[in-house]
Amino acid sequence: MRRHFLEKPKSAEMHAALSRFQSGLYEHAGVQFLSILRKDPADKEALFFLRLVERRLDRKVQRPPPTLIWQFNPEGTWEGDWIRRLFGGIIGNEIVDTQWSQTAESMIVVDNRLVEAKLPYYAAAFERGCRIVLIHLSDEAFRDDTSAYPYCDAVIRNYYSELLADAARVHFFPLGYKTGFATGALHKSAPAQKYLWSFAGDPKKTTRTEMLAAMESLGGGFKHLTSDFNSADALPVSAYRALMDESIFIPCPSGWSNLDSFRVYEALEAGCIPIVEKRPNFDYFARLCGPHPLPTVSTWSEVPALIQRLQADGSVEALRQTCAEWWTSYVPALKQSLEKTVKDAMAL
Repeated sequence: MRRHFLEKPKSAEMHAALSRFQSGLYEHAGVQFLSILRKDPADKEALFFLRLVERRLDRKVQRPPPTLIWQFNPEGTWEGDWIRRLFGGIIGNEIVDTQWSQTAESMIVVDNRLVEAKLPYYAAAFERGCRIVLIHLSDEAFRDDTSAYPYCDAVIRNYYSELLADAARVHFFPLGYKTGFATGALHKSAPAQKYLWSFAGDPKKTTRTEMLAAMESLGGGFKHLTSDFNSADALPVSAYRALMDESIFIPCPSGWSNLDSFRVYEALEAGCIPIVEKRPNFDYFARLCGPHPLPTVSTWSEVPALIQRLQADGSVEALRQTCAEWWTSYVPALKQSLEKTVKDAMAL
């Protein structure tokens, strides 16, 4: 990734201005940043920190509710329903832009595939004084350009990152479920379900061969294998939901780059028991979601004994209910936390 201007060597005057800024002497720092800009109006670093000073000193009593700005068309995409469920209670209106041209005084921008070419949009909005919360989606392999992050008052993104977790303005939330998946249907109890387990998806990724071998050793399952992710032979959303409605356990193997997947939250939304992976010394879902009841394994060879033990002591339905109740309480708490993040970032 290219070097951001904030990382470049600084003059003695800039060091002095930054020292005052970090000491909370915002008015004095602002005067020095203005002095630097008078000498060099093109100094992006001085302009950046001058705008930060203005944010710190902004005592505006009331701001308008944020505008949700989509930089891709949400209709037919995976995340539309989930984003609206989590943020719908705080937004004032919604815009589908897709051209990186529209802004608002308070704006929540939903974007993905971040590249350097998108940076001017965020920089210009920042320099105009817009309050910006970026919802950054789809960066599974952590390859997107994050140079727009400094211009945002907060970043809320998928895929927990050990490196980004230390950044005060970066927050994480789960992938959620595909648009159209949440039906509100009542969950069946474990004894009433048709399948002990089910899996629908591409079998070629990472640990999926191992997972299928372990699950098939149990019997009582159903699989629908596809040629690729979201390929033409994938189940329609309604059929996928119907399959989960008849399944007790949903194995949730990792994707190509990350342990997370939509499957985990779709299983929870359908009242199933997701089985998730962890890596040695890295329990991804505990880092992302906090304490949770989801069965978690290091290798899929552990799963047959785990399920057989649950069946033997008659606790399958109790675990299913525990997972369902956890999800039912987790989502409102997540929504409340994200709304607070937005309000704090925008000084609402």
